[in-house]
Amino acid sequence: MAIGIGIIGAGGISRAHARGYLQIPDEARIVGVADILEERAQAAAQEWGAEHAFGDYRELLALTEVDAVSVCTYTKAHCEPTVAALQAGKHVIVEKPMAATTAEAHRMVEAQRVSGKILMVGMKWRFMPEIQAAKAFIEAGNLGQIYYAEAIGWQHRGIPGGTFIKKEMAGGGGFMDNGVYTLDAVLHMMGHPKPLTISGTDANIFGHSPDGTWDIDDFSVEDFGTAYVRLEGGTTLFFAHSWAINFPEQWQMRIAGSRGSVEISPFGSEPKLRLSHGGYSDLQDVTPDQLPEGSIDIGYEIKQFVQAIRNAQPSPIPGDTFLYTNVIFDGIYQSSRLGREVPVSLP
Repeated sequence: MAIGIGIIGAGGISRAHARGYLQIPDEARIVGVADILEERAQAAAQEWGAEHAFGDYRELLALTEVDAVSVCTYTKAHCEPTVAALQAGKHVIVEKPMAATTAEAHRMVEAQRVSGKILMVGMKWRFMPEIQAAKAFIEAGNLGQIYYAEAIGWQHRGIPGGTFIKKEMAGGGGFMDNGVYTLDAVLHMMGHPKPLTISGTDANIFGHSPDGTWDIDDFSVEDFGTAYVRLEGGTTLFFAHSWAINFPEQWQMRIAGSRGSVEISPFGSEPKLRLSHGGYSDLQDVTPDQLPEGSIDIGYEIKQFVQAIRNAQPSPIPGDTFLYTNVIFDGIYQSSRLGREVPVSLP
């Protein structure tokens, strides 16, 4: 029997989730849609063949035929429906970033622990073949002692509008919107070492430019920032992201160890993956010709969520370690505000 799905939030990203479910009709069916704009929920439900549409997600969660939900709201509205859904006995996949703050992310993790249901964060990069290959390479011990990592995303001109630029709705700007991709990927590949201290800056460089396509009066988040993060085990991480910088577009993840390295440039013209292994005088490129199966299409991510539910498997992307990204975001904003390095701790 197909799993009954509810979609909370009928904005842009919900359409990708819906397409994912509609691709596997024998395994999942969209039962209902909820959105604070009920007419938008009704339109989406009609388009996706769902029976129910609500202006209040709690009505959706009351449906016994709903087994799982996609939370596709703006970031500040991730926590409440996720917690409510878990408490109602539903499995949850919530869009990235996981939450607006560490405190909210922790509430979500605690609700999952009590419920025993799946809480999955919708981080499609986890299924990128290059990241999967790099993680396996690291887990095999090929890097030796890891001492340095970097997660960089330089978007040339990528400032969005809408809820993304409003702190009260998004929680943060470029860091949380797109920086979360490289940050989570690097932490994931290294096995989620705990962050200890952070020295960071965040700034609004282009957000109030008069020639932008967004409403500058609404712009209250960072469009640029950098951070130096000390991780347990003696590893240091350089993390940086910008929605708009006067460099060519560049996305890069690199991890260096005493016996090798991992380099991933997912969107460049150069090879997307480079793995090296060896000593000081015999370092060699050992990048494999074949990569694991995977995809960054949201449909692939949705299929992993549904299969985990159907097969009673653990969450493909659990929240208890994904919240490390929120710990780092909170630390950066605090460090920038205070003008100094700050210690951080996990909940």
